[in-house]
Amino acid sequence: MQPESPTSGSRALALVRYLERVVPVIALGTFASCATAGNLDRSPVPGAAADRATAAAKLVAGTPTRCDSTGGGSPWVKFLRVPEPVTNQPRFDVLSMSAYPAAVRMNGQAVKQYRTGVFFATVSFNEGVNRITAEATYPDGSTAVCEHVIFFEKRDTTRQPYPLWVESGSIEPAADMELLPEELVKVSFRGSKGQEAWIDVQPGKRSIRSVREDFADYSIYRAEVPVRGLATGVAHTLSVRLVPAAGAPVKEAYRPAYARTIIVRNPEDFPLVKVKNADSRLVYNLGAPRLGGPIRSELGPGVVLKVNGKTGSSYRIRLSNTETGFIGENDVEVMEGNRSQPVYSLTSMSCGPSAAGDVVSIPYLEPVPYEVYPDPDGRRLVVTLYGAESAATWVTHRTGRKVIDKLTWEQSTPETFRVYVHLKTESIWGYDIRPSGGSLVLSVKYPPEYDPSAAKPLAGLKIAIEAGHGGSGLGAIGLSGLEEKDINLDVSFRLGELCAAMGAEVLQVRDSDKDMGLLEKRAKAIDWGAHMLIAIHANAGGRGYLSVSGTSTYWHNPFWAPLAQAIYDRLLETGLQEFGVVGAFNYTVTRTSQLPAVLVEQAFLSHAEDEEKLADPAFRQQLAEKIYAGIVDYLKEARPAAR
Repeated sequence: MQPESPTSGSRALALVRYLERVVPVIALGTFASCATAGNLDRSPVPGAAADRATAAAKLVAGTPTRCDSTGGGSPWVKFLRVPEPVTNQPRFDVLSMSAYPAAVRMNGQAVKQYRTGVFFATVSFNEGVNRITAEATYPDGSTAVCEHVIFFEKRDTTRQPYPLWVESGSIEPAADMELLPEELVKVSFRGSKGQEAWIDVQPGKRSIRSVREDFADYSIYRAEVPVRGLATGVAHTLSVRLVPAAGAPVKEAYRPAYARTIIVRNPEDFPLVKVKNADSRLVYNLGAPRLGGPIRSELGPGVVLKVNGKTGSSYRIRLSNTETGFIGENDVEVMEGNRSQPVYSLTSMSCGPSAAGDVVSIPYLEPVPYEVYPDPDGRRLVVTLYGAESAATWVTHRTGRKVIDKLTWEQSTPETFRVYVHLKTESIWGYDIRPSGGSLVLSVKYPPEYDPSAAKPLAGLKIAIEAGHGGSGLGAIGLSGLEEKDINLDVSFRLGELCAAMGAEVLQVRDSDKDMGLLEKRAKAIDWGAHMLIAIHANAGGRGYLSVSGTSTYWHNPFWAPLAQAIYDRLLETGLQEFGVVGAFNYTVTRTSQLPAVLVEQAFLSHAEDEEKLADPAFRQQLAEKIYAGIVDYLKEARPAAR
């Protein structure tokens, strides 16, 4: 290609518009990194900043550049990641790509090209206009060049206290709340350093002074607002007020555009709600990790819950006098009439064998909430009912049990009843609990019949394999543009072929490039009757292109931890770095008790060396072979002594 015209009108206009948008913010550099509400427009844009924007636009637009990026049989090189046209970053990890193999350089310095075609370097900038040049010389001697021009303005990004500001995204609570009279509202936010902050409550003209903790260029302000004394059933508004410190150059207090509604209710004023959706999540708290809060239980339709608070769109559920949970308002319906938490008395329970597994039957006379806690170290399952109490000590054990040793129970609080299901082995093959008639029935599966020492060690097993993402869900994108969904599907097919050749029935949960919901994937494996579920994914994360790397496996239910460990140990034989075995991982597809289920994150697409390996079909075959070997290792250890 010919060099671009230095007077390209479209490029100049685009840069002018960009600079006009960002340079005023640069000029107000004290606020560049805070998401403030209403403060950036307090001061007029200085004339000097506008002049610099115009000057920078002319300099960048007037700089000739060349970019041989079209390909089409000709040598080519292109940028994949570069800084914005105007930046305050003194250096940037510039990512480029060309056909492999080539001798590549960044700003004249030879760098490594990976087999995916990518290459990169950390480029430092001088104040003013900077040219970034990527070059690729092909084996035949032909050369491609691509240039990118940026404007670097060095500036102090320390946030100044004046005019007063508050990071709107930092203010807690982040949602309206309904609370009991004895509770406190914890308010906190980040704002101008060294000031005085107040929390105002209306109506009532109550103000609570915040305590302050100072950091480099901001302060964190915290206050606890007691709601006792507020009229019940009345909507009160919390707002934040930042008052300038003594001697400040400003006199007026700053009130960000923030208000939260607080309603105080007595316990009897909160309703009962009934679960209406399958797999409704009852979580411990409203923490927001990437895959959702930690889950207490997945409840089915009909379970009745007592509300004792609300935050945003989530009801807080009273389980006992010491335990609570949260459930989304879209998963329940409010019940009219009675508002008392349901309670009933147990008179007996039993356990015995069935065709598919040992079964525990617990009277379930009211639709109270329940949960199962897996405890492989204690070789037991703990079933908890909230709203049940024991009226007798009649526990029946029938002969012929293969997995369950015995039942014991505990009334841990007046309304919390626990059943301890003691197991003969920690190597179990799944369990399920659900209401049936007037009982809560826990089924613990018998192990499938297989022989890990046979020529076909998987004969007798049904293995489901989930290729992560698919269709419009691309998953992680590699440095070169490699899409995770494609890597996952390829390795899933390779693993499936190995398992089928060794005697297993195989279900490819996602058998093509299509969209599927996570619950749909999980249900497909369970409904098919799979004995084991392996989810295949690839990872991404970290800064730079050679930072976070390695292979990893994940389990949610601790009974499946040995399977995750066995596969992980084999994956390390590929030479991939360790990222670890991660427990209690909240991925919906493998968050199941019905069968051993683990997630494999093969490697990091965001790491140049890992991506290079994942792009290689031979390496993907090796990954499939190691996952298969890990499954066989697990099977050798998972056969319980009692069959």
